[in-house]
Amino acid sequence: MTLIRRAALWVLFAALFFAPWAYGGVTAWAVTVLDWLLEGTLALWVIGLLWERRRPRFSHTLVILVLALLALGGWMVLNAGAILDSDFSVFVALPKLVPAAPGTLDYAVSADWMIRAGLLLGIVLFVFDLSQDNTAFLHLCYAIGFVAGSIALLGLLQKATGAPMIFWQASSEGPVKTFFATFYYHANAGAFLNLVLPFTAGLALRAFTAPSRPNVRAMWMAVFILTMAAVAANTSRMAQLTGVLILIALSWRLGPPLLRRLSATERRRALSGAAAVLFIMYALAAASRLDEPLARWHKLSDTLSNDGRWLVARVAIGILPDAGALGFGPGTFQVFFPIYNNLPANRVSGGWRFLHDDYLQTVLEWGWLGALLWAVLFFGGVAVAIHNLRKPPARRWSPRQRLILPLAVIALCGVAVHAAVDFPLQIASIQLYAATFLGICWGSIGWSTEQAVVDRPLEKTITARERLPEDQSP
Repeated sequence: MTLIRRAALWVLFAALFFAPWAYGGVTAWAVTVLDWLLEGTLALWVIGLLWERRRPRFSHTLVILVLALLALGGWMVLNAGAILDSDFSVFVALPKLVPAAPGTLDYAVSADWMIRAGLLLGIVLFVFDLSQDNTAFLHLCYAIGFVAGSIALLGLLQKATGAPMIFWQASSEGPVKTFFATFYYHANAGAFLNLVLPFTAGLALRAFTAPSRPNVRAMWMAVFILTMAAVAANTSRMAQLTGVLILIALSWRLGPPLLRRLSATERRRALSGAAAVLFIMYALAAASRLDEPLARWHKLSDTLSNDGRWLVARVAIGILPDAGALGFGPGTFQVFFPIYNNLPANRVSGGWRFLHDDYLQTVLEWGWLGALLWAVLFFGGVAVAIHNLRKPPARRWSPRQRLILPLAVIALCGVAVHAAVDFPLQIASIQLYAATFLGICWGSIGWSTEQAVVDRPLEKTITARERLPEDQSP
């Protein structure tokens, strides 16, 4: 890897660290800095390609999807019909390029959103190319694991100390019950933790099933335990439910190969270790006031029918016929929803920046055509990864590829479940991690049978269903 490509990778690491620590990327300044970091990553990547005189490794299908989304969103911005004057809450009409064609309802909001969308789609392409390099691929996973452990540790410390707000912030309105770690909204924090949880499990497994130093094993096991405990301590019920589903998927994927490898004595030791881990998790959860999320579950029947998100969803469903094929414009939910909400038949109280349903909000903003393109990009990437995992050539991939790819699939499926009742995919930090994992999934297309590399012998037996001659290498 050349120095320029290495610099691009390190700038991406900085973005992956910055995004969740900067309040999840929900403030204007955090989004601006994150955009600069992503621009730096992509610029260095392009410069590196030109310096090396190398063509990037892409999938034609992925490139077509990216170009189609950029063209659709870009057209909506260019053909904008108005811009919102937020000071006076009035729309100022703009001359449209094609008056009869659809255009965004708010030029400024959609233009900002398309800049971020273009950068995120560029990250998908960058990680696709990056994932063909086995060493860089593993370093990317290490960076994700370190960020996961740091966010989980902060959240648990705040819970254990009964902090009324994020440690370095003061609340002028008394204790805030909806924050966790650096996220103002606990459900977004839970969605982020669930997104990185599979990678912490994979790194812990890799450390214990391959020759590693004791301190490395202890570190990755601690990161995994901290992340699981943080999911349990988080007061978001949907995040906890999604976390349980992710743990079931991880057990199904990682458990059987591990048990087949272990001897009877090793299995007894593993069970003893698992019991110790559960005890540690219970102690962490108890110190982190696990009674709070349990109390919220007890109130589920009382709050479910009166939850405002269902009332907002009812209003949003009524708006669908007006969205059409191209929608109201990228990122414009906060602009058009108050207009419809003020109708006498609706009137849902409160301000709603996001709809608590990413799928419905995407259809409203992008129309059925744009929503279809986003669905193919997201779920198509998951389907491509699963298809490539089931193909015979996957047995000749490097062990780290066979281990990490299923974890990316599980992480994306988890955030897809959560997105049905919340808005995790509207949050910049979660968008960045989802784009990174999509790049890994789509990148599996380029993992040729010739690029399998020699890796740690014990790790090979855990990540493959049967041993192959290549796996016998020292």
